[in-house]
Amino acid sequence: MFIGAAGSFLLQEIKPRLKEVIVGDLLHNGVIFSTDDVLIFSSVKDQESYGGKEKPIFIDGSIYAVSGQKSRINAAGIFSGYIEGKDKFWDEINGDFSAALWIEKESRLILVRDKIGVGTLFTAQTDSGIVFSSSLRALVILLGKQNDINNSTILRYLTFNYNPGSETFFNGITRVKPAYLVEWHGGSAYEKQYWDIKFENSVKDEEEAAQQIRKGLETAVKIRQRKTGKTGAFLSGGLDSSSVVSLLSKNKTPDLSTFSFRCRGESFDESPYAKIVADTFGTNHTVVEYSPESVLKAEDMTGLMHEPFSDVGINIATYLLASEADQKVNELFTGDGGDELFAGHPVYVADKSAKIVSKIPGFILKPLFGLGKMLHDSDKKKDLRVKLKRFSESYFFPKELGTHRWRVYYTLGALSNIVTEDVFDSADPEKIFKDVIDINNRALADDDLGKSLYSDYKTVVQFYLRRMDMVRSFGLNPRMPMLDPELVTFCSKISSDLKIKGMSDTKYIERKAVMHLLPYEITHRKDKLGHSVPLKNWMRENSTVESFIRDILSETRIKNRGIVDFNAVAKMEKQHKQKIFNHSHRLWSLVILELWMNNVRKNWNKIGVNL
Repeated sequence: MFIGAAGSFLLQEIKPRLKEVIVGDLLHNGVIFSTDDVLIFSSVKDQESYGGKEKPIFIDGSIYAVSGQKSRINAAGIFSGYIEGKDKFWDEINGDFSAALWIEKESRLILVRDKIGVGTLFTAQTDSGIVFSSSLRALVILLGKQNDINNSTILRYLTFNYNPGSETFFNGITRVKPAYLVEWHGGSAYEKQYWDIKFENSVKDEEEAAQQIRKGLETAVKIRQRKTGKTGAFLSGGLDSSSVVSLLSKNKTPDLSTFSFRCRGESFDESPYAKIVADTFGTNHTVVEYSPESVLKAEDMTGLMHEPFSDVGINIATYLLASEADQKVNELFTGDGGDELFAGHPVYVADKSAKIVSKIPGFILKPLFGLGKMLHDSDKKKDLRVKLKRFSESYFFPKELGTHRWRVYYTLGALSNIVTEDVFDSADPEKIFKDVIDINNRALADDDLGKSLYSDYKTVVQFYLRRMDMVRSFGLNPRMPMLDPELVTFCSKISSDLKIKGMSDTKYIERKAVMHLLPYEITHRKDKLGHSVPLKNWMRENSTVESFIRDILSETRIKNRGIVDFNAVAKMEKQHKQKIFNHSHRLWSLVILELWMNNVRKNWNKIGVNL
């Protein structure tokens, strides 16, 4: 983690404040670089993270490869590479990182974030300078913004169950976008994009695509492996994580450990598939039980979040698995990014269906979808009734949202009913969809699927990556080879017809590419669920979960917080209980928001180690 400020007048305020809020041991073990114009503190000072006083660069994360370099390059080498190549140099780096450089002779600050956005980077600009950090929590504490909440971001979070925008939950603090750099000089800051993805459908041959995918995956896994330490992997039993485990095994990774969770219930338990993979490659396999009582971990879990994100199958599961992996491994590989590489999300199939349905006249569709919305919910994860209801609810969201309309949980009218009048009136509703629509409009793609994938790399991928912030809090180093920028670049050229064959055969080309690497049961399964837990059923049937949610969303807590209307929440709980609607995602997002905000105001007071 690094944090700092630039601007001589600003430093007079920041310097004493920084030493006041950093925990003593962290301050003692870290390094401070200071001049009349800049101050940067880093929690680590090894050669991979700090370039030294003569080459002041601070890197949070990992650099795996640099074009033209056969061996790993340290921080000082990155500094020298930038001095020689300037902004074009960042295009040559393959890594998961954020960085801050100070060019003394030019009094110039450079802040940069990796191409995909695995690393995090935040800034706050003032009239007298700029404050920045690779940790949102650290920056909020330094600036004392714990209570300065951005209500527009709250609306965006409730709408999507995460925050896809550049504005954070705290007024005045923004996140640097992936593949962007921010340059501060002469009292002014500007941002610049140094890399982008382009979906162009130029690779149409199946054999060529499959061969290059295998080669790219092998390289992406290999460059992320370390010679020292213990290696583990999250293993779901799907194509993505299973492929990563197979390649780690192929590389003769010693004592490879794998971690999966088991959630008992019809159409929810995927652990048998994970066991098949673990047995095939002889890993030290651990299965973590995900029970209704696991939901109670939410309070501890939100203490590790920099911003709230809500998906009970992802956030609680990640917390459980990371807790189990803690002390057992150092490097933790995942299959994150596979759904975007090879178009695996069900929403891409929904897009195809919507394109056909759009040819039906509106006067026929509206009453049909009106009936679809009235369907009662099912106890199963995926059945025809659930799909029809969700499709009917989402079809008439703004088409400008593209694929994201299947991920929206409130209309603007419904949102105005759920939040308090004060919150809604002080927010800017136009900002809810703005960032997503802007990304869609500038998508570099030849067809609709390419536009969706482009947009997802800028939004949904960032959502999934934030669970890795929790993983890092346990002292684990997450490795995501399927987010390797070289692999992403190649796969962006693969024809959309090879990613989704026909109407619904998703990940077709990935299956072909890894067919010989994995057991038949994995490559030919059709029931991948994707981090699924029966939360909607637990909310209706399990007294422990019901009591927990009722306590967090009690009238007293909701009214004290002043964000949402208690009567509207109570109505949702009743409708969910009666299976009129599946409100589990909406209610869970409110639980996470309440717990996270409570944690911010109680515990965000010192900059400590796990940031």
